[in-house]
Amino acid sequence: MDETEIRAEIDLLSEAIHAIIGGAQSYTIGKRSVTKVDLGKLMAERRRLWSDLAELTTGGGRTVAAWPGR
Repeated sequence: MDETEIRAEIDLLSEAIHAIIGGAQSYTIGKRSVTKVDLGKLMAERRRLWSDLAELTTGGGRTVAAWPGR
């Protein structure tokens, strides 16, 4: 997957997460009940994609921050 595809997937997952947080995870019509994917699984997949994106954009290296005077 390239950077554009990863960013698109992250956007889709973010939309799904926001929909679930807004109350769209499950609903019932008559005797039928529908439950969408688990919020925790969506969030874990988004974290994985962010990690993949970071690795892709930094060449697999780590970024180290330094604070002057510490």
